[in-house]
Amino acid sequence: MKIHTLLSLCPYTHLWRTGKRLVVERKLPESARTGVCIILLGLFCPFFWIALLTGASRGELLFHATHSGVVMLIGVIMVLVALVREGGGG
Repeated sequence: MKIHTLLSLCPYTHLWRTGKRLVVERKLPESARTGVCIILLGLFCPFFWIALLTGASRGELLFHATHSGVVMLIGVIMVLVALVREGGGG
């Protein structure tokens, strides 16, 4: 079995090709935009930033940071799923 055939079976190869195509074309597929919006929602979560800037307790800050991180992770997963589906044909 040739190395090219083995690489074409690897899911990381598909993610790499899709990411590379995304950077070269400089456009995000419509199906991945929802995930990006969810990532931004987690990043700019007002509860986290208010807790951080007002000096909330460590436990409360950790709670909001964890929640924002989970929201961002869900967004990243949605983007990756959309990119893999979009790049599946090429």
